[in-house]
Amino acid sequence: MKRPQNRGAPIDLQRYRKWGSEFASFRRQVPEGRVRDWINKFDGKHHDIIARILDCVDFITHEQMAEAFRRVLSGLEGWNKNEKQRQGEWRFVAYSGSSGESGDQMLTKFRHANNMNGAPYNKLFIHRSDIVRAGLGGDDTVVLVDDFVGTGDQACDYWDTVYGELVAEVGRIYLVVPAGTANAIARINDETGLEAISHFDLKDTDNIFNTKCKTFSANEKQVILDYCKAVDDKHPKGHGDCGLLVVFSHTIPNNSIPILGKRKNGWEPLFSRYD
Repeated sequence: MKRPQNRGAPIDLQRYRKWGSEFASFRRQVPEGRVRDWINKFDGKHHDIIARILDCVDFITHEQMAEAFRRVLSGLEGWNKNEKQRQGEWRFVAYSGSSGESGDQMLTKFRHANNMNGAPYNKLFIHRSDIVRAGLGGDDTVVLVDDFVGTGDQACDYWDTVYGELVAEVGRIYLVVPAGTANAIARINDETGLEAISHFDLKDTDNIFNTKCKTFSANEKQVILDYCKAVDDKHPKGHGDCGLLVVFSHTIPNNSIPILGKRKNGWEPLFSRYD
C-alpha cells in the first residue's frame, strides 16, 4: 500500500492530475472528471478519507507486470533462454479453469515480456490439454502463469480439480504471478504441489482493515467499511476479507475493496472488473 498525503491535504487540480496520470493505463479511461464525479458520490465530510484511499492505490501497469514476469522467470532454477543450457524440458501453460480467463491473457504477456515471440519458442507454450502428451518427466519443469493470487482459493481448487493430475509426472511445477498476498502464496505452497512465486508481495499491512495497517485510524476504517457494506454487504472487505487497494491496468481483483471495483446496488466503481 502506498503512502497517502497527509490528512487535510487539499483535493485540488494537482492531486486530480496526479491520480489521472497514475491510472491512465487502466483499460477504461479514468480521466480527472471521472475521478471527481466518483469522489463526489461520498459525503463531503469523508472526501479526505476517500482521497487518501486513492493515494494508497497500488496501481500495477502493463510495464510493471512485464518486468515482474522477466524477474520471476530469470530467478527460476534451471531456466535459460538458450535451450542447450536449460535443465530438462520446459513448458509454459496458462493457469486457467476455462478458456478466456486471466491466465490466458497473462501467458501472452509473459511470452512477450520475455522476448519469446519467435517460432523457435513455440513448443514451449502449450495448452493444458497438451501437458500429458508432452511426455514430461522428473527432470522437467512446467511453469503455470496467472496474474494474481489473493486468498489461494482458486489456485488450490484448480490444482485439486485439474492440474494436479496433469502434472503428476513432472519434476518441478511453478505458479508465477506478478502479484499476490503472502498468505495466499504460503497456502498454495502448503496445500498443493506448486511452488508459487510472486514479484509484488502483499502483506497484512496492505489490508486496509487489518489491525497491522496503520495508514487509517479505526474510525476511518469504520467509515470505509460502512461505504463498502452499502455496495456489497456479503463481501464488504473484498473476497476473503483481503481489504486490498490493488488495481491492474487490465482489471481489479475481487480481493480489493468493493467501492473501488464492484458494480452492485446501483454503485458505479472507479475501476470496473468487467466492461
